[in-house]
Amino acid sequence: GSLLAHKGTVLPPKVSIVGLGCSSFSTFFWTEKEQEQEDAVNSFTPEKLKPSHPKVQEWISTVHYAILNCKINVLDTAPWYGHGTSEIVVGWALEELFQKQQDEQDTQTVHRNDLCINTKVGRYEADAKLQFDFSREATLKSARRSLERLGGGNKSCNFLGAIDVLQLHDPEFAATLDILIQETIPAMVECRSNGWCKALGLTGYPLEVQYQIFQITLEKYGDASIWDQSLTYCHFNLHDSSLVNRRISSDFSSFADYCYKHHMGLLTAAPLSMGLLTNNSTPHWHPANGSKLANACQNAATVCRQHNVEITTLALLFAFSHPQIPCTIVGMKNVQELQTAATLARRFRDIDWTLPGLTQDAVLHQVLTEVEAKAYQILSDKLNGPFADIWKEEHVGIEAEANYRSVPLYQWDGVREAHNFWKGIDGAEYEEWQWKSFSIAP
Repeated sequence: GSLLAHKGTVLPPKVSIVGLGCSSFSTFFWTEKEQEQEDAVNSFTPEKLKPSHPKVQEWISTVHYAILNCKINVLDTAPWYGHGTSEIVVGWALEELFQKQQDEQDTQTVHRNDLCINTKVGRYEADAKLQFDFSREATLKSARRSLERLGGGNKSCNFLGAIDVLQLHDPEFAATLDILIQETIPAMVECRSNGWCKALGLTGYPLEVQYQIFQITLEKYGDASIWDQSLTYCHFNLHDSSLVNRRISSDFSSFADYCYKHHMGLLTAAPLSMGLLTNNSTPHWHPANGSKLANACQNAATVCRQHNVEITTLALLFAFSHPQIPCTIVGMKNVQELQTAATLARRFRDIDWTLPGLTQDAVLHQVLTEVEAKAYQILSDKLNGPFADIWKEEHVGIEAEANYRSVPLYQWDGVREAHNFWKGIDGAEYEEWQWKSFSIAP
């Protein structure tokens, strides 16, 4: 099949301001107590998951509520989430929804084409040695399995049809660049040619690596490239908005600008920065745990509490308010969390997003309450606010080893995370291929 993308026709013309992140349909974020109570090890594997289990029923209801009550039309899942449970739950929920509509000739009709169902390839198992597999064979096998799971387990996949966007998951963890260019990406193109998916996307933490892959495939396949979408996470939030304001070259004012000029859809995720922008302590597994960034986020939460504002509320309103970002993926595990997000999203109903020159500040001015605006003013103060220190020191000097790029303190080093992952596996061979800045290759 042709490697040329059919731009403009494959992504839905309209997406909801909030998308449903489906990583919560798993045991990923459970406490040890929850794991024990629910017998997670035995009940929550892809093989043993039962649609009748009360927890699974709750997840299925969450998907239905998102689509029917909140009018959410973007669902983002992956084989990595719950190592399969998330895709299976989404499949069961969709099958039940469409089956019920068919049986009852329901008036509240949702058409399959109204929904954008996204999943991923490349990251799979909990065991570090099996976690990433970017081979052609694994990529094709995974896409076929995702089709089956998202089709409710029916080989015929009557309701699903095709995956809307098949995304390359965390490519910064590939042991070499060669495997991505020679195996994964051609296999993904094959999936699209086979009609298994409508569009191809890229995700991952370091924007520099996404940019690197986009540039290399652009050089290899010419101007049309093969990508339809980018999903970024943790680069558009209260402490890091580099997605829209960090210049990547003389031609592009930001990574967001790069995506738009190449006619790619742009989605963001993790508006709470994977738990940093909450009233809880930093999750022990978080890459920023123990850093100046984590400390600054705790201080920001304190400022919000002093103003009787929930930092999560402010963080979500901030994430939803940028005219260049049509949809923010939020992980939500139950109806209550959906209602909270939907209530905030409703504040944007009267915004005319088509206004020329509309800025994020103008949008925030319309949606924030007086106390929220006051708290936000303090948080965004570049001289004295809680993030002032990490914004000031644009580059880490001494901390950065010679062979690493200087990472701004308002981020963590995603490339180093990948290298450390491979260093932790005995006998693993890997190359340090990832770009560490927008302007220069390593």
